[in-house]
Amino acid sequence: MLKRMRGYTKALSVTLWLVIFAFIGTTFLVWGFRSTSGPGRQDTIAAVEGEKIPYADYQEVYQRQYRQYQEKLGDKFDEKILEQLNLKRQVVEGLIGRRLLLHEAKRLGIVIGSDELVAEITTIPAFSDATGFSRDRYLRALQSARLTPERFEESLREDLLLRKVQEWIQGGVHLLPDEAWEAFRFNRASVKTEYLLFSDPKAQQAVVQKVAELAKDKKPWGEIVKTSGLKPAISDFFSWDRSLPHIPDQERFKATALTMERGAISPVIQGTKASYLLRVIDRKDPNVADFEREKAQFSLRLLQRKREQVFADWLRQVRARAKVQIETANL
Repeated sequence: MLKRMRGYTKALSVTLWLVIFAFIGTTFLVWGFRSTSGPGRQDTIAAVEGEKIPYADYQEVYQRQYRQYQEKLGDKFDEKILEQLNLKRQVVEGLIGRRLLLHEAKRLGIVIGSDELVAEITTIPAFSDATGFSRDRYLRALQSARLTPERFEESLREDLLLRKVQEWIQGGVHLLPDEAWEAFRFNRASVKTEYLLFSDPKAQQAVVQKVAELAKDKKPWGEIVKTSGLKPAISDFFSWDRSLPHIPDQERFKATALTMERGAISPVIQGTKASYLLRVIDRKDPNVADFEREKAQFSLRLLQRKREQVFADWLRQVRARAKVQIETANL
């Protein structure tokens, strides 16, 4: 768990964040999530559990994302960037995720009452004047966005349903008694290591397997080094904030080393460019007094990241078991 905590935000794919963004404030910020009207394509872009997602929905969200990238990048904007990001597929997955979560809300029996809907509408700043919520201003705003109150409120109700699903999943996630300290220790520690670098794991497969078995059997470091036929390298002290330019796949390397105690030997670390086996020569942990000073805020941030990760994992599971068909020809 600690290895995953360091990279919680990175672990969330862009697709998942698009899904989450789609139901946290989207309707409040840009009205008309499904407001395309008039003649146009009648194709579908995908089907979720037999329910079709109109091409118009996809086109509107895609254009919105397109404009946001244009505004953000300015003169540096290039459509090739969107191709590299695979924005079309991301938008489709966001729409699929939204539809899946609505199905889950129904399955879980989660509903939004009229009182909740009214309360949310009256808190939206765009619908208020100096005296508070203004129905006239509300209607004028919807009219300018070519939306009926019924269509807007349907979309807003969906947003609130999705928010409730997220809160329901995350509400049961809590920190274990020592979890905050272990995460703090993991993030603030520095270690010095001795390591074996297998620069060509495929060609060195037999050797890698032998040293992996020795490490698993807790054999002495000297015996492992001798079997490898390699000369071990020694690092300086490093922490999460220090780069290790001479070590390919350094994030994996650091994620393993910083969780280990002094004298411990790792299993083989499989990277994309190289493999490693390391021993922690020395370790410096953060001061407990520093942790106590930062404990409240650190724990709060850690809990939020943990809840985000749990929700993302749950969402992946929902997506994996769902019946989804994407009309790739329409992308």
